[in-house]
Amino acid sequence: MASQKVQEENRTIKLAVEVPADEFRESLRAAHRKLAKHFQVPGFRKGKVPYPIVVNHYGESVFYDDALELALPKAYEEVLNEHDITPYSDPRFNIREIGGNVGLKFDVSIALKPLVELGQYEGLEAYRPSVEVDEEDIEEEIEAARMRVARLVPIGDRAIQNGDHVTIDYKGVKDDVPFEGGTAEGYKLEIGSNSFIPGFEDGLVGRTVGEDVELSLTFPEEYHAEDLAGEDVVFYVTIHEALEKKVPELDDDFVCDVSETSDTVEEYREEIREQLGKKMADQADRVYDDSIIEAIVKNSKIELSELMVDDEVESRIEQQQRQFSMYGLNFTDFLQYSGQTIEDYKSSQAITARRMLEGSWILNAVRESEQERIEVTDDEFEEGVKEAADSAGVALELYESQYLKTDLDRDRFRHDLEMKKLLSWLRDVSVPTDVEPEFEEETEPEESEESEGNGDA
Repeated sequence: MASQKVQEENRTIKLAVEVPADEFRESLRAAHRKLAKHFQVPGFRKGKVPYPIVVNHYGESVFYDDALELALPKAYEEVLNEHDITPYSDPRFNIREIGGNVGLKFDVSIALKPLVELGQYEGLEAYRPSVEVDEEDIEEEIEAARMRVARLVPIGDRAIQNGDHVTIDYKGVKDDVPFEGGTAEGYKLEIGSNSFIPGFEDGLVGRTVGEDVELSLTFPEEYHAEDLAGEDVVFYVTIHEALEKKVPELDDDFVCDVSETSDTVEEYREEIREQLGKKMADQADRVYDDSIIEAIVKNSKIELSELMVDDEVESRIEQQQRQFSMYGLNFTDFLQYSGQTIEDYKSSQAITARRMLEGSWILNAVRESEQERIEVTDDEFEEGVKEAADSAGVALELYESQYLKTDLDRDRFRHDLEMKKLLSWLRDVSVPTDVEPEFEEETEPEESEESEGNGDA
């Protein structure tokens, strides 16, 4: 096998590789053995057709895909070893020639390790939002707590009003014929939730439990079911039950029910103030961390391959697809509804992906420079494990047996502790400002000819 470097720029290397014909024919024959059971030629038993006969009957190209699955990884591994290359992206293959007589000729492009030139990273100014808990925030939190413990109770003799929860039977008809999806029994509905077409819920306001109601309504013109869009219908509704939400008074009894540390309303307000302050401080620290890293990136130089960015974008798309599928949704439909093409989505993700990669590599360079300062001692490691177990709500032994089973698990945990220690130190040596930075519109770097013409296989 022969290979040579064709191009190297922007931390992307391109190699030209040639697998000799006799070597590639071995892959073709291996593909034949794998696929033999699928071939049937008159005069031969199924699965027993010799390689030359299959080639004459079906053509040699019938084996190319499977032969490539065998030949490409082997040739790729040999090329990496020959040129002493550690790849930092998935390979991009471009097949130039293929066949039993010519062998396999292809180009492969891969990302090299990014180059980082650290600038000053101590004493940089970085944005940290101010942390102020106002009375409105406290009132909103208390109101949310009251709503969480609110109870539904019968409305008594009064008429139904917005906010009530009713249980109903209903049947919808168009031209005296029931339509699909228009009938239900024992349906629970919150009046004012806009769960039904306009007029349905309003038509129940002022009614009473046990009443039969006839509602003449019209479906919206843009309704998703075309056979009902803009159509006049009648709903026959029977109201079986109506409940109202009873929100507890804000008093000491309520406080004792919802708090484990406070006994009075004033103590509860201070408890909420402290909780919100901690939450806002944690959020401010995360913004501060991001701003510090961004400031170091701007003060440094980094060169990384676009292939790494492409890999990160593809990883994000795969993650999105998995998340959508968990809820029975389709990622393609999401793109359509949001008015995006897949190219639009990739373009927008490439900007954030590049920023994330640059920040990660810059931060790792700082970590290597400050290794002595941020080294995690054995005592700090054990304390970190204990805190992680407490946070997970499991016993220390169980946490270690589940999450720190191997040396690799422990190395990763130690790395995470080092990064936390590094970020804590960077906060101490940076200069916080509450002046929010102006938004800078980012554009993608221009694609090189190399990234445009890979012809992935």
